[in-house]
Amino acid sequence: MKLEENQYVRDGHVHAQLDIAGTTYNEKHIIELGGHEFIVYPNVFSPAVFPLPDHFVKTWLDLIHIIKPESVLEIGSGAGYFAILAALNGANRVTATDITQDAIENIQANIEKYNLGDRMQAVYGSVFEPFDKNDRFDVIFWDIPFCHIDKPMEELSALERTVFNPGYILSEAYLKGAHQHLTDNGRVFIAFSKMLGHPEKLLELTNKYGWRLELVVNSEQVTSNIEGIYDNKADINIYELIKL
Repeated sequence: MKLEENQYVRDGHVHAQLDIAGTTYNEKHIIELGGHEFIVYPNVFSPAVFPLPDHFVKTWLDLIHIIKPESVLEIGSGAGYFAILAALNGANRVTATDITQDAIENIQANIEKYNLGDRMQAVYGSVFEPFDKNDRFDVIFWDIPFCHIDKPMEELSALERTVFNPGYILSEAYLKGAHQHLTDNGRVFIAFSKMLGHPEKLLELTNKYGWRLELVVNSEQVTSNIEGIYDNKADINIYELIKL
């Protein structure tokens, strides 16, 4: 199916937040997530600009505590938020990737902040491109950009790349490649908003590449809703991709 920009993109809500990121947060700043502080560089996705619900973070921490993965891969890690939270909560081999050099340097700064250099690395590259077939992980996660925009990927600014996914080409690369990078009992997760994203397109792609989506509910049995950025609630939640 051909995607069209949704109301939030057309009405300028997303770019209004990106303008805030480019002006108010145009220097290094500190945010708190999951009870820990993170250094955030300019041009890197910041929860100060696009808030992540507390329940969303709790769901991620619950998954790490329940699965107890030896290895974790976070795609599109930004400043390394979820990868570092995984490392601080027991994962012994953690890899965080991103497609901008600013983000890679930001991840490295937070690795050093928490003295995780012996079991965590930042890797530059798009989706699974940096890895070969022998690179496998117990948990793979991406808080994937779920806003489509009618603009070629190569024309997006660094900040636009943190929230836009033209034509869902990144989603397709993730769904296509995840199978071959999981350990035998590995599990793969994705963040998504039915309101802000395009659920019909995501369903089309999951079916195409042999997955089904299952909502992950945290131990308090609460899903995530946040207000303030958009006209309505943003239902940002974590879903597991189950092999068909």
